[in-house]
Amino acid sequence: MLAPLLLLVLGVIAWKFIAPGQQFLPGLANLLTDRRIDRHALSFFSGRSYATGRFQGRDVVVRIQLKRSRNGQGYLVVAVRTIGPPAPDYAGIDARTRDDAGRRALVALAAQDLLISVEDGWLKALWRPQGFVIFPGRFAEEKWRQVLVAMDAVATSIERPA
Repeated sequence: MLAPLLLLVLGVIAWKFIAPGQQFLPGLANLLTDRRIDRHALSFFSGRSYATGRFQGRDVVVRIQLKRSRNGQGYLVVAVRTIGPPAPDYAGIDARTRDDAGRRALVALAAQDLLISVEDGWLKALWRPQGFVIFPGRFAEEKWRQVLVAMDAVATSIERPA
């Protein structure tokens, strides 16, 4: 009798840790128009899910990888379509940022512990929390709206002619 009860308690505790991760992507997708969430049958096991849509007229792709192994690490990538030149890191993007609004947006993104790059026509923000963090945690709408607004400002700035 004690074994099934213990198993039930362990299941509830595990679900408390997993459930916020499952709700994060739909919350972020709700900030997009023309949104679509791509989860296949094995997404629960692989931990990988995608969302696509548009934000302020720009194509956006979101990829979330939940931790599924002892040595694996969860991460989130938010990518915004841009025609800006490739830049592998913050310094490269900062050098191509053409206005104060873009620079303020870059600082705002760095304050959120996001690693920024421009690759293959996409401005990408990588969030890979360090330390003991339940990833991705509860979805904070205002935080991620500000991230999308800042990414749009940076993309607009780097697309301007010199």
